[in-house]
Amino acid sequence: MKTQGPLRVETPAKITPFLHILAKRPDGYHEVCLALVAVDVYDTLLFQCDGKPGLRLDVVSSAPLGPIEENLVYQAAMAFYRAAKIPPSGRIRLEKRIPAGAGLGGGSGNAAATLLALNRLNGTPLSMGDLTSLAAELGSDVPFFLNPVPSLARGRGEILTPLQSFPALWLVIVRPPLAISTASAYRGITPEGPLTAPCPPPMATPQQVTAALFNRFEESLLAEFPELNEIKAALKTQGALGNLVSGSGSSVFGLFDGQKAQTLAVRGLNPLAQAKGWEVFPCRSLPG
Repeated sequence: MKTQGPLRVETPAKITPFLHILAKRPDGYHEVCLALVAVDVYDTLLFQCDGKPGLRLDVVSSAPLGPIEENLVYQAAMAFYRAAKIPPSGRIRLEKRIPAGAGLGGGSGNAAATLLALNRLNGTPLSMGDLTSLAAELGSDVPFFLNPVPSLARGRGEILTPLQSFPALWLVIVRPPLAISTASAYRGITPEGPLTAPCPPPMATPQQVTAALFNRFEESLLAEFPELNEIKAALKTQGALGNLVSGSGSSVFGLFDGQKAQTLAVRGLNPLAQAKGWEVFPCRSLPG
């Protein structure tokens, strides 16, 4: 049965506490092994199936996001309608808070939520297997956001295994006023080894997560963008147990020993962040 909505969905960001990149695959993608963890920084989507022909997407964002047709919400919606053999209709409103080009997966989360919401609003014509296939076509991180439990991702990022007993983390994410595309980040590295990825160390406690922090992109990104080093140093000065560039950047996250340490860190970071134009997001990891 179809429903009219409106349906309001909050879509989380993610961090990558472990990211290793190996050889390029025959399909042109790189083989990866990475940990994906959702955090409570959200975009908001509002879906309304009003019966009017044609899809309308309204975007509210403090930064320009490019043509509507290139937005992952629009692309996910059109992919859903094609797969479900339903004429596109209705209105979607996207309110952005997660910065683009920051390695936080905002667009991927938006795309996954769009697939799930439109499927629900249109009477579930597609199975979860169908949605997973569409998600993988839209982007390597999109399948994770269909069910964002802490996970180990392999293949090109679409083969997911839940990380058992992953701990709750207190985090501060800092994003400088620059965007880094995933494609440009890949151009800065030389992939290693065969198509077999090492597993990360155990990550069942905050201390183990801190010890496991690794991002293959960091070597080239820190050399190309010195401001990332400045953010890492600032997080360390404010008491971070560890810090890491998230994904392909440009955001950097720090792990803190509880809410009090997180609050003090944000307070200490704010003067420098205001001077530098950094965005600061205190947050926690999500269990799913």
